[in-house]
Order: sequence, then structure tokens, then C-alpha cells
Amino acid sequence: MYKHFLLILLMTLLLTGVIFAQDEGDMLHESLQQEHERADENEQKVRDLTRKAGRISTRLSDIEHDVKYLQGKIRKQERFLSKIKENERKARQDHFALEEEKQRISLELSGLMQTLWPVHLQNVRARFEGVDSWAMFDRRFNWLAEIYGATSDKLNEAHKNSEQIAKNLEQQRLLEVEAEKQLASINKNKDRLLGNKYSLRKNLKTIRKQRQDVETELTDILSTIEDLKYQLQSQKTKRFSLYKRTLPWPVQGRLVSGFNLRAKPPVRGLVIRTKDGANVQAVFWGKVVHNDTLRGFGHVVILYHGYDYYSLYAYLADTFVRNGQEVEKDEPLGTVGFYPKADGPGLYFELRFHQKPINPRNWLTALK
Repeated sequence: MYKHFLLILLMTLLLTGVIFAQDEGDMLHESLQQEHERADENEQKVRDLTRKAGRISTRLSDIEHDVKYLQGKIRKQERFLSKIKENERKARQDHFALEEEKQRISLELSGLMQTLWPVHLQNVRARFEGVDSWAMFDRRFNWLAEIYGATSDKLNEAHKNSEQIAKNLEQQRLLEVEAEKQLASINKNKDRLLGNKYSLRKNLKTIRKQRQDVETELTDILSTIEDLKYQLQSQKTKRFSLYKRTLPWPVQGRLVSGFNLRAKPPVRGLVIRTKDGANVQAVFWGKVVHNDTLRGFGHVVILYHGYDYYSLYAYLADTFVRNGQEVEKDEPLGTVGFYPKADGPGLYFELRFHQKPINPRNWLTALK
């Protein structure tokens, strides 16, 4: 009986051990399965991040390639434009020479006509009175023939000169059309290049997590634009530096704070309080080279006016213009938004020359 009890006990313990081992094996298997699943998830994340990094790298590589291509293309176009402008300059010089030639021919022709006309009138009235001999008649006839011939030659010369002037003017017109076409193409490529450089800068900034202060970022933007050396159609007749103290105010309102580089922090522009929804206008002819948010400035429009002059309009609620667009003086750019320093709707306005801020009060008309 005792032996039978021990046998049952032993079998029970063995059975319990087997069940426990089986449960423990199941738990271990489940744990290993979870670890495998986590490993698979992590591996997938790594693959996703690798693909994402690869796409970013490819994108940056494509942008850099496009930047180099556009830079080379722009250099070739600008060399071609320089040749066109040189031909324009030569055509203008030729025109001045032709005009001087025209003056000379006119004076000589006038002198011949003054000599010929009285003799012609005398012959019409008196025919051959006063001619005593054939020799005298022959001399007068030959003299008159020479004067008539010289006059005829001079008239032909004047006619050819007029034709040359007309051809020269047409050549200048065609060169001007070609120059404008080439300049438009160059600026279009520069707009694309500027967009690529902005994209490249933003991507690199995201990847490297660079921290730039507001002034450094703005200077960087202006430096990128300045490197492109834009030439504007309006530059032919309108030069920013000649309009000192005559520029209109960018918005109607009250000046809250003025330009003061010695302040802490420096005030590099004007703080203007205005009414809600007021229109902001361009102070001069120019080109939109930035229409985007800028840390510390809200939504910003930057205009390039040629010869390294810029105007900046910050804290806009919305804009009416696009990047690359050339705008007229007084053309609406957008509407004002909330500006903390104006404690309400307002505009922050800057003027810059060679990236450095200049006092707008020296350029705008006096306050009324």
C-alpha cells in the first residue's frame, strides 16, 4: 500500500513538472515571439528611416545638380547678354557718328544750294545775257555742271546717310528686344535658382538642425539674392539712389518706433501702427525675391530694387504677389497683420543696401 502511494506521488510530481515546463516553454516562446516582432518593427523603422534619408539625400543631390546647371546656364546667358549690350553700345556710337555725318552733309548741301540757287535764278531770267563768246559760255556751262553734279552727289550721300540711320535705328530696336528677351530668360532662371537655393537651405537647415538668429537668417537670404546679380527692366530708367527723400510710405499709419542701431536690441527699421486690413504698397519699382514666413518677422515680402537696394515688409496677414514677380511703385503687396510691437495691426519696414540696414526716414517723404 505504501509503495503504491509513493508511485502515485511520483507520477503526480512528474506530471506537474511536465505541465509546469510546458507552461514555462509556452511563456518563453511567446516572449521570444514578441521580441522577434519588436525586432521586425525596429528593422522596418530603420529601413523606413534609411529610405527617407536616401530620398532627402537624393533630393539635395538633385537640387545641388540643378543649382550648378543653372549657375552655368546663367553665366553663359549673361555673357551673351553682355555681347548684346556691347553691340547696343556700338550701334549707339554708330548712330552718333551717322548723325554727325548727317549734320556735315546738310551743311555742305546748304552751302552748295546757296551757291547754286542765285545762279540758277539768274539763268532762268536772263538766259545767256552777258555771254560774249563760246569760250565764256563753255566755262559757265562747265562751272554750273560741276556745281549741279556736286549737289547731286551730296543729295545721294544724304539719301544713303538717311538709309543708314534708319537701318541703325532698326538694329538698335532689334538688339533692345533681344536684350529684354535674354534678360527675362536670365531672371526666370535666377528665380528658379533662388527657389532651389531656398529649398536647399531649408533642407540643410532641417537636417543639420542649425539655429540661426533673425539677423543672420535675413542676411543669408539677402546674400543669396545678391549673388544672383539680378538686372531689372526698371533699372534702365529708374535708379533707387536718385529717389532719396521722395519715396512714398509703405502704409498709412502712425510711426511707433524709428530706426536706431544703438538701441538694445538694435531697431533696424520702422514700426508703423495702422488700421486693420490696411494695404501695404511697394515704395519703388522692384522684383519680389522673398514671399514667405521668416522667423521673428512673421510673413515677409522682400523686394529687390536693383543696384543692391532692398525693401522689407514684415508681419503681413496675406500677400497679393508671387516670387519672381516685378512690381510697380505704389503697387499693393498685401495687407497688414498683427504686430506685437505695434500692439495691434501694423507693419515692420526696412530698407537695406548691400544687406546692411539703412535709415528709411532718409528715403521716405516727410510725415504730414
